[in-house]
Amino acid sequence: MASEQRISDRGRKAKATWTHAFHKIFVELCLEQTLKGNRPGTHFTREGWRNIVESFHRKLGVRYDKKQLKNHWDVTKEQWKIWCKLIETRSMKWDPTTQKFGASIEDWANYIQENPGAAQFRFKELPFTKELETIFDGTAVSEETEPPTRRRKKNDGLATPILAMKKQGFNKLDREIERHLDAAVESRSVVTVQSAECKQNYSIGECIECLDRMEEVEEGSELYLFALDIFLKKEHREIFLQLKKPSVRMAWLQRLKSVCPTLH
Repeated sequence: MASEQRISDRGRKAKATWTHAFHKIFVELCLEQTLKGNRPGTHFTREGWRNIVESFHRKLGVRYDKKQLKNHWDVTKEQWKIWCKLIETRSMKWDPTTQKFGASIEDWANYIQENPGAAQFRFKELPFTKELETIFDGTAVSEETEPPTRRRKKNDGLATPILAMKKQGFNKLDREIERHLDAAVESRSVVTVQSAECKQNYSIGECIECLDRMEEVEEGSELYLFALDIFLKKEHREIFLQLKKPSVRMAWLQRLKSVCPTLH
């Protein structure tokens, strides 16, 4: 989600905003430092980060410090983990040739119920997957970050299904989100068998009215504008309206924003 960079005349650091173009440069710089050997393990060396910070400023004219770039690295890594898990799930039927999923609407609903962060890939793939695979390949990674092509080679000929174990110790809010998502999926199933006349619209206007009633979200804030962007997708509008409690909606918006900070 693009927004103007605000830099004071005295050179205070810019507020980090990650457009598609900024993210592209960032990935290219990470790839460059990886190929130079400045990421021997799971993290870049001090020299690697220094080169990334300086090159980012030189190419874009915007001064982001190491902490801001490191935060975006963590977000990028998390998106990579979500993507790898998604395309390795048999029921989602990812075709690397056509670069499309063959999963049904019900399969998507069930998967997103368990993995809300995957909703961002419902209609588009993760950008720069080739570069990211090179970056994460060769790392002492866990199976969560191991590139999918390497996992496919290692598991070639095996019929073992890839089933992720549920994380233990869900807090109360996580369980509540899960319960409400169950209701959303159940509602979706009911809607599919109803006639078109009875089908819910889940309109953008209805979502905005609901958002405006949420005291927790300040109108015009980054989270508010992020919500307006995700309302462009029907599955996001449906989940948002099915989550009845403002606190749960707020938690869902924040979670989605943390794994998908920009939609451009």
